[in-house]
Amino acid sequence: MAISFKYIAPVYNALVKALGIHYPERVIRLLVLRGENKACAILDIGGGTGLLAERIISKNPGPSLHFTVLDPSKEMLQRVPQKENIKTVQGRGEELPFGENKFDRITVIETLHHSDDPPSLFREAFRVLKPGGIMVVQEPDQDKFPVKMIIGLERIFLRSIKKVDEDLIKKWGKEAGFTGRLTLRRSQQIFWKGIKRAGD
Repeated sequence: MAISFKYIAPVYNALVKALGIHYPERVIRLLVLRGENKACAILDIGGGTGLLAERIISKNPGPSLHFTVLDPSKEMLQRVPQKENIKTVQGRGEELPFGENKFDRITVIETLHHSDDPPSLFREAFRVLKPGGIMVVQEPDQDKFPVKMIIGLERIFLRSIKKVDEDLIKKWGKEAGFTGRLTLRRSQQIFWKGIKRAGD
């Protein structure tokens, strides 16, 4: 029987830190946040406990970054730090509860392989992203042996895990309307950056 994320929530941050799967500096560079002074609304889809949002804010201090952490698990969201520039919304990436053109940036970190419908998540992200906005996706490289072991455990203890690779991420991004695609492979991770052109 699959284990709900509500049982993982108490140990989630410790697991992430132990596995070393967050790369806030790299995400900041891909989001083009360094030195950003104007207000920037960021949606973190599948943001869990808000750990990455907190790390990005700590490395880019000031009042300019405003995170919305969206996650289907209320137990995960209950562990998001209580900060003025971080708010939480319970929901799914495939059906975002926001209007069009609302966010300047979107992050989808270690989330796609848990998604019920990744193409729908991309389409919804494109819809709520402002023209000229940037979306950054990070996924474990499932072709790497250590990642295969972790994904195997996730399949046993969580729920059905989707196969996600570089080609699929590019395909879903293109079909959703994103341009300016960039894919990097680092530290057994795949990083993809998509841009919603002004006028789209």
